Amino acid sequence: MLGRPTYPSMSKGLEIKKLILPGFNSFRHLKHVHAHILRLGHCHDNYLLNMILRYSFDFSDTNNTRLVFHQIKQTNIFLWNTMIRGLVSNDYFDDAVEFYSLMRSEGFLHNNFTFPFVLKACARLLDLQLGVKIHTLVVKAGFDYDVFVKISLVCLYAKCGFLEDAHKVFGDIPEKNVVSWTAIIRGYIGVGKSREAIDMFRRLLRRT
Repeated sequence: MLGRPTYPSMSKGLEIKKLILPGFNSFRHLKHVHAHILRLGHCHDNYLLNMILRYSFDFSDTNNTRLVFHQIKQTNIFLWNTMIRGLVSNDYFDDAVEFYSLMRSEGFLHNNFTFPFVLKACARLLDLQLGVKIHTLVVKAGFDYDVFVKISLVCLYAKCGFLEDAHKVFGDIPEKNVVSWTAIIRGYIGVGKSREAIDMFRRLLRRT
């Protein structure tokens, strides 16, 4: 009589899911689960590894996150985006730009999730030259329609003191939301143009 078939991969997957779903109460706990994932043979499961990267950034441990990332055999754009976003969120702006450059050199194509975080890094570094280059790539890649990308461009130009360019990008946003209005208002405040900032705020109030 044949025994009931077993599904080791499914049972392993369920075991890992049970470990990850509740979240992690400490960085040590996170490292323990990561080691468990590797022991169970899921070292090529980029979905699980992406979760480990994201939680690792939540604990503000960028060194371990980099180590985990560089040990991944086959990366994808989602993992690169997680790294860039995590570095920006932890104020490692230079490193985020470096990762972006490395991503491009390895032949990965950026998407609409990549650009906002790289542009934020450029804005915080006041690196207008790189920001303008990325703006060109945004247009070429066809992501200039994306409202979050446009808001990031508004923030970049405003932060660097180029209010005319910021206002032009702002004007091209078809459906302006509170975030986009806030970005341009903060831009005017940042360069000491209080009257223009109040003007924009009044325009916002008339639209709501």
